Amino acid sequence: IWLNSWPHEVVMQAWRQSCIALAPSGWPEPFGLVVIEAMATGRPVIASRTGGLPDIVIDGETGLLVPPGDPGALRLALERLLADPELRERMGQAGKHRVAKFQANTVVPRIEQVYQTVLAQGRQNRTGSQPPEERYPNAEIQ
Repeated sequence: IWLNSWPHEVVMQAWRQSCIALAPSGWPEPFGLVVIEAMATGRPVIASRTGGLPDIVIDGETGLLVPPGDPGALRLALERLLADPELRERMGQAGKHRVAKFQANTVVPRIEQVYQTVLAQGRQNRTGSQPPEERYPNAEIQ
């Protein structure tokens, strides 16, 4: 189901009315926004163990991971969560806490730190302690 034209708040309201999120992706999604949205509303997720989904869903903690293209495993995971409201609640709350790791105010400073580290290493390599003849082996040193 594609919900591209639905307002975001309507999508989030639908998640709040659900008890479980399913993301049985058959291809290696780099980042599962739908999973993040479901977790933000406190829903446990059943997702395929493919692409970036296992980086988001912690199997047995925030949801369950199943092999892609395995309807039997998907059915068993769904039955397990439907039969255990306490497990759903525990996984949903853990997912709600985990979502903070993927929010812009958490991710952007980490990316900026990586850039700062790379730039500092680049400056150090350009002005490092190597003598000029080692830094510029083809240059004539006078």
